[in-house]
Amino acid sequence: MNDQVRAVELNFGLLPSTNRYWSKLYNQPEIGLGFYHGSLGNKEVFGKTSALFPFIIFNLKDFRKGDLHLQTGFGLAYNKKHFHPSENYANVAIGSKFNAFFKLLLSGSYNLSKRLSAVIGVGFQHLSNGSVHVPNKGLNLLTTNMGLKYHFKSKEFNKNITVLNSKLNNELTMIWSGGLKQASEIDDNNYFASSLSTNYSFGINAKQRLGCGVDLFYDEASNRGDWNFAPETKFKDRFSQAIILSHDLVIQRISIITHIGIYTWYKTKPEKPLYTRLGLRYNLSKTIVANLSLKAHLGKADFIEWGIGYRFKKKKND
Repeated sequence: MNDQVRAVELNFGLLPSTNRYWSKLYNQPEIGLGFYHGSLGNKEVFGKTSALFPFIIFNLKDFRKGDLHLQTGFGLAYNKKHFHPSENYANVAIGSKFNAFFKLLLSGSYNLSKRLSAVIGVGFQHLSNGSVHVPNKGLNLLTTNMGLKYHFKSKEFNKNITVLNSKLNNELTMIWSGGLKQASEIDDNNYFASSLSTNYSFGINAKQRLGCGVDLFYDEASNRGDWNFAPETKFKDRFSQAIILSHDLVIQRISIITHIGIYTWYKTKPEKPLYTRLGLRYNLSKTIVANLSLKAHLGKADFIEWGIGYRFKKKKND
């Protein structure tokens, strides 16, 4: 029996000082920590989920009595009811207790007073474990929300913020990442998968880069869905190569990355000809960057990439 999805959510946020360049650039965004608890549409199969996630809210448009904003968050969710071969075999969406939680919400607020606002919005949520445990089709939820927002200080924005809107430098990066994945429900083994991603991106404004590059993948789980019928894939057949188009949204030392790739060479046919990558990169220094991303085939997770990389000498934009 399918039920309506019902949930409660609490967010606690801070407004960074407009003295910071990135805060000026993004029109004083809000950063914070959120807690989500709710049902997933089928109490017997999916149960309920609880999630804890950092978030950032971008101001898209300020009005005299309110504003329009976009919230994105990424964190960890706990699901007590997950796949079990005998006790909960119908749950082919969630294969583990702990899962990644992703949220995107477009909402508007109306100022009831200097400290209280009414909020309404529409959004998208995703739950997945990155194929560390299967089955892992994941859950995608379209949501609507209504709520109240209390400001501990009177909400005041500096309307006279000016920013030197120069372009970001062009950048060449090389990232190596690794992770674990499970091939099928009948195979309890976790297999190693890795990627070597080289990308050159062009600064198009003060916030974004667009680029292209090459991915090289190694996957021990290649063709292992039939592990009890077929022999183990040979070492040379675990490699594949692809070309990618990339977009980076840069917020100080953090980049939100979005990649679309197409396989151009492989020994073992991939699950789909196209894949996507969504993730975060953090500049540990002027040259070293940390990576956390999810590679997926048309919405189905392939594996979570944990990596480290190098930012090569950048070309200055005029």
